[in-house]
Amino acid sequence: MGLFSSAGDNLFLGIDIGDSSLKMVELKKKNKKIFLSNYAFSENVSGVNFTKIDDINYLAQAILKVKAEAGIKAKRVTASLPTFSVFSSIINLPLTDKKNMDAAVAEEAKKVIPLPVEEMILDWKLVPTGKDGNKEGMRVFLTGSPKKLVRRYIEIFRLAKLELASLETETFSLVRALMGNDPSTVMIVEIGANSTDLSVVHESIPVLNRSLEICGSTVTAVLAEKLGLSFNQAEQFKFDLGASLSDVSQEELPQLIIKTLAPVIHEIEYMREFYQNNAGGQKIEKIILSGGGALLMNLADYLSRRLNLQVIIGNPFSRIIYPSEIEPIIAEVGPKLAVAAGLALREIS
Repeated sequence: MGLFSSAGDNLFLGIDIGDSSLKMVELKKKNKKIFLSNYAFSENVSGVNFTKIDDINYLAQAILKVKAEAGIKAKRVTASLPTFSVFSSIINLPLTDKKNMDAAVAEEAKKVIPLPVEEMILDWKLVPTGKDGNKEGMRVFLTGSPKKLVRRYIEIFRLAKLELASLETETFSLVRALMGNDPSTVMIVEIGANSTDLSVVHESIPVLNRSLEICGSTVTAVLAEKLGLSFNQAEQFKFDLGASLSDVSQEELPQLIIKTLAPVIHEIEYMREFYQNNAGGQKIEKIILSGGGALLMNLADYLSRRLNLQVIIGNPFSRIIYPSEIEPIIAEVGPKLAVAAGLALREIS
């Protein structure tokens, strides 16, 4: 049963296929307003990596199962491509007529993409340069997705009996969900289960990107070893703000997490300095945390004090209407569903 009674038409579904989970957000548009129709979140208890599994029928059946159990009715879907599988770069081009842009981008892509361009599906967006931008050239945000990967996803959703409307990288979904049309320059830090992805976003374009292996699972493993817990117990304890154990003080625990996340924190500092030194005085105005790791105890407050910068936990449902009684649930699962929400919003926007 959905949160709002609705038929299968006029529904918009986003599916985020993560390494270790499936996340779905179903939205409905009515009278120019966007409503949360349904959502689903399923951890992959089998230990299979969803983004790398060879058995696409297994993944298709998992999608069908999660969708059916949640009562999701949408038949069209927008899905995410894993960040690690998509090449992205800022390229510089001379001023070029619009009709010649595709050819110019493809030619420049040959210089920066380590795979044959013929095996890639290319997409591009102009990077805004501002009033004082380069009058003789243009900056272009280039993405390249392997055709083999795209064909794989098309087949997965065919087997899952869903019409695949579009595919896009996780970063653009996050920007849409967390920023909307906000032209501010921000850094989005998504701390997922198996990776942490950092993006500096200027006027809705991710102009600087990094990915680190330090992630939510890293923190969980360190806590499990320190506290003598199982991995699942440590995962629960990680987000329990009121928890305390007799042999570990509450003062020590945050330091343990901070020490574990030190490479991420140092990368945030480095990217901030690098961008601001190379962006003609443009400054990062705030940091938005996303992913399950965004809910780590006091992380946003700690980063804000350390960086002397506004740091917030992103709310992908800020422009979406939902029943007030599920507000506590949305606050807890919202950061985990940011990519899926952004995917669903793509077809509505």
